[in-house]
Amino acid sequence: MMDNELETDVARRTQARILDAANQVIAKVGYKRLRMEAVAKGSGITRQTIYNYFPNKQQLATAVLLREGALVNERAKNNIPDNLEGEALLSAAVLALVDAARAMPIFEGLFEEGSMGYVNELAEHSQVIERMMHDYWAPVIERIAATGRGRTDISVQRIEWWLSFVYRALLQRPAEDLDDRASMDALVRDFLAPAVMAR
Repeated sequence: MMDNELETDVARRTQARILDAANQVIAKVGYKRLRMEAVAKGSGITRQTIYNYFPNKQQLATAVLLREGALVNERAKNNIPDNLEGEALLSAAVLALVDAARAMPIFEGLFEEGSMGYVNELAEHSQVIERMMHDYWAPVIERIAATGRGRTDISVQRIEWWLSFVYRALLQRPAEDLDDRASMDALVRDFLAPAVMAR
């Protein structure tokens, strides 16, 4: 039993070192130029060992994105005030998620032009990413519905999909656009809110 626990602990720490190194490489050169050699050098772990954990760079990058995405969700949730309703709540939730993602070291590396195809494909076809987005948006949608503003003609799943799609689209905007809080708030209130909330 002790041997199994030790092996599990070693595997967990090895995987964490690999993910830490991959995170740094993606942050520096982007997903498109991610190479296992660079991850091996950064982690001090052989390429063969890395391949034992992650057979290809897509699976490695996915694991990094999932780990960082979970942290983004938690940070964003903590920055949504409890006393907001309606459009104000939706705007706060969108902006909190965008801000938390932009604070990730790998933000620019994942959302650069050459990497966006991978990010969008992963988001559209990964059930894990879908669940992660559900965990973030479901409480927001429930709070909106509790005040009588929820849409009943569209499924919650479609609303979550649309919010996630818009979120990814916003992350591709220039930094100066995202830093303009008044314009971002107006965008959510004027264009996103009518699509996901009852009037």
